[in-house]
Amino acid sequence: MLSERPLSPSRSPVPRIALALGAIVAAGLIGYFVAASLTHLDVSRLKAAAVPKAGTPAPQETPLADLGRAALASVVTVEAQRTNDEALGTGWLLDAHGDFVTNAHVVEGQLTLRVTDRHNRVHVAVVVGIDTNQDIAVVRSSDGFSGTPLPVDATPLASVPEDVIALASSRATGQGDMTQERLTLLHQDVPLQSGEVQPGTNAPSVYHDMLELSGARVYQGNSGGPLLDGSGRVIGIITLASPSGDEAFAIPVARVLDELHQLAARPG
Repeated sequence: MLSERPLSPSRSPVPRIALALGAIVAAGLIGYFVAASLTHLDVSRLKAAAVPKAGTPAPQETPLADLGRAALASVVTVEAQRTNDEALGTGWLLDAHGDFVTNAHVVEGQLTLRVTDRHNRVHVAVVVGIDTNQDIAVVRSSDGFSGTPLPVDATPLASVPEDVIALASSRATGQGDMTQERLTLLHQDVPLQSGEVQPGTNAPSVYHDMLELSGARVYQGNSGGPLLDGSGRVIGIITLASPSGDEAFAIPVARVLDELHQLAARPG
């Protein structure tokens, strides 16, 4: 999670999670917010090749930012009301049943839950499945959700580096809704500092097999957001980031995809 400012003075801050190496903290909503005065990230120059159809000429390069903008309609703000505070995170549409993926640390211990879409429509939601060890959760819009699920790459990543883009709820981050990133390393183990995990949560002490990113800053509220490749497919779930630098980490979606579908198959 990261540091940002609360959306209203009545929301209480909570201690942030710090990582042992490089002072990394969990990138969701367990930490205190700082002032959000930055402008949207300009990713117009970042390009990736589109996949050509068989028997057709190769298309021109498609800006990765355009793929990100097209996917934002399926990205929501996840708001979890707790006893003493409100957590804000990001979620993305997994299926046609109104199921959204986010991080477990965003919704764990919630009393009430809702998701807000890009048109500021609020949907009451419930947690249908959660795995705190993997830090993943599936939440369901109780009144359904009219949207297109994001395509997911179920193939484990095999090579780096790669240009990617992270999507977020700008309402949750207080920043832009897209950030340009560079996927630099695979299979990284990221330990948390002992004694600095928020009481009442069950975040793992070590995050195993993570994707390491560098590039634009990732902020608190990015937690649970999708990481897209050059084909517009989800390859990761943003989960950890440095509170002051450009280092961030994502859960490889291929590693948890089967479990996400199993969680979504539960009755809401």
